[in-house]
Amino acid sequence: MELFIAIGHIVGSILAVLVLGFVTILIAAWEAQRNHKQVLEEASIKLGVAIADLDKEELTPELLQLSSERFSSELLRNRLSDLCGVIRTLWGWLSSLLQVAVLLGVVWYTMTEGLDKAVYAWFIVAISLFFWIASVVFSLVCRLLTGRYPGEAKQARKSVAEFLQHRRTGTE
Repeated sequence: MELFIAIGHIVGSILAVLVLGFVTILIAAWEAQRNHKQVLEEASIKLGVAIADLDKEELTPELLQLSSERFSSELLRNRLSDLCGVIRTLWGWLSSLLQVAVLLGVVWYTMTEGLDKAVYAWFIVAISLFFWIASVVFSLVCRLLTGRYPGEAKQARKSVAEFLQHRRTGTE
């Protein structure tokens, strides 16, 4: 019976982290959609056109110019946003590595020291929550200081470059 309880602790903690990860992905998708909507609203106001009209081909040069100016790597706030993006990515990797290390340690000690050590597998849920909350706070601080979320400027520049590349290859 103790074996099943130990397996339940380990499997249960893994499932809890997976559910937490899925919820985090859903929240991130919602946030990305909200941020995209804010960018469209700002572009609409700056260009003096309706959001629905931003898809018109004749506005493409103005939109590219606006995006180039807003997300330029020359601006300090964009460089800080890019740095914050790198830091947040490394933070995520650290979180994952720490969770795997704790899980492997718990499995090892459960097998070598005793089945009662399996309860410590729930620490991976605590680690996951801690790193997620810290990442959210860090992202909000970055947004407050720079007006951008971590990595937002870099992602926008990448999107513009991909758009121009697609446009160049599509017209040739």
